[in-house]
Amino acid sequence: MALFAVIYRYVDDDELITTHRPEHRSYLRALADAGELIVAGPFGGPGAPGGLLVLDVASPGRATEIADDDPFYRRGVIADRSVRSWTLSMNPDRLARP
Repeated sequence: MALFAVIYRYVDDDELITTHRPEHRSYLRALADAGELIVAGPFGGPGAPGGLLVLDVASPGRATEIADDDPFYRRGVIADRSVRSWTLSMNPDRLARP
């Protein structure tokens, strides 16, 4: 498996984000339960609203598929995103997996 970072920038529409957040979080919970999502969370300010997912999946294609299937993406909450391979180089025990 390999690590990938999915970096999101949200649209400027708090109501749209709030409306679809429960479905987005349910989706992320399922990915975590399946062992594909390691960590996730929104960015704080300053700066544009957005979030980060760190995935442990077999390929860049699977990481992109996960990003494509995210309800936030399908519902138009994501204004921009990138999927990049990511190497954990410090404190790997902080992300220890069972």
